[in-house]
Amino acid sequence: MGDHPSEPGAINCGMTLNSLKDRLYSLNMRMRLAMQNHDEQAQADIQEQIAAVQREIDQMCLGGRRR
Repeated sequence: MGDHPSEPGAINCGMTLNSLKDRLYSLNMRMRLAMQNHDEQAQADIQEQIAAVQREIDQMCLGGRRR
C-alpha cells in the first residue's frame, strides 16, 4: 500500500502546491484532534506525515524534482 496518496512516501507526479497545502491543512486538523484525545501514537504518526508533506512543499518551492 505504499502508493496511497495519504502515505508519506507516496509519489504523485500530478501533485500541485495547492493539493499539498490542502493535505497539510488536513494533517494539522488530525493533529489537533489527536492532541485533544491525548493520543500520543497518533500524534507521532501525523507528525511524520506533516514532515513528509512539508519536505515535498519545500522541494516544489525550491524547484527541486524528486526522482
